[in-house]
Amino acid sequence: MEFRINPECYHRMCKTCVERIFKDGPNQCPYAGCHKTLRLRGFKAAFFGDLGVEREVDIRRRVAHVFNKVEDDFETLDDYNDYLYMVECLTDDLVNGPAEARAKAEAQLAEWEARHKAEIERNRKLARESDESRQKRLAAEQDAARSRRLQDLQDEADEKASAARFREEMLNSLQNADVGRAGEALDRVLLKKRGQQKRDAALHAGAGPGGLSIRGLRDKTKPIVDDGPYDPFGGLDLAPRRVDLGPDCLRDYHSEWIDAIRSKDEYLVGGYGADEYISRALFEAFSGLGVFVADDKSDRAVPTVIAREAGAPGQTAGKMDTEDVF
Repeated sequence: MEFRINPECYHRMCKTCVERIFKDGPNQCPYAGCHKTLRLRGFKAAFFGDLGVEREVDIRRRVAHVFNKVEDDFETLDDYNDYLYMVECLTDDLVNGPAEARAKAEAQLAEWEARHKAEIERNRKLARESDESRQKRLAAEQDAARSRRLQDLQDEADEKASAARFREEMLNSLQNADVGRAGEALDRVLLKKRGQQKRDAALHAGAGPGGLSIRGLRDKTKPIVDDGPYDPFGGLDLAPRRVDLGPDCLRDYHSEWIDAIRSKDEYLVGGYGADEYISRALFEAFSGLGVFVADDKSDRAVPTVIAREAGAPGQTAGKMDTEDVF
């Protein structure tokens, strides 16, 4: 048995009774004490098991169909919040208010719809256009995802076919190779395979975004000048430089707690500065890195206490000198 309800009274009736009572035109609700006049086209199947929830959803949908302004229609956020508060109060009167409040809310809803009919229709049209654009965007995303899946399947199939051809070619080469030259035949096949892979990689890398290819831009008639040694760093200058502790450079050092210290008076009032801490930290971090042992090493021998005692008069042992480690 299928039940139907009508938003006029929300009384549950079976589908057979609805068709029998209201097929000839409008008729009164058969429920005792209900004097609502119902029509067959107004009946529908309930989506929620609780008819109270069903009624509230229908009322909110009807109110939102009339009060369809958005935030962009207001000059300030306070005006938009006042509008939302007014709509919610009217909706609450329609859902939970007494008969007098419901009648007043119905009159207010009808008056608003009559007064702002053109604006309501314009907002409905804009909403439909936004829905259409959203549907088009979702459809385009689905098509792109479908294309990517098909391309992945095609690439997988091509890879399997290439592996099968390579295996067949390798077996044929081994079969046709002379006795004792199977290794050379296998090396030729592998070399050919690597050449094909490099060529495919170059073709794939040569194509820019959107299928743009930059191959062929180089003038092949111009001789290539190679008059210098090979630079593995591609011209990158890796020479060491001194740390610049100027005020402009110190302001470029940022961290979460240093930025907090720079902006809080309780740290700055005593004369403490973040730039001084950064300078000291850099001095301690880089101290000694500019010292070259070979340049600062002393050429003369520095005798130690033992060496001086050994060199004293009356000592038979030879003179022993030890150099400073620096």
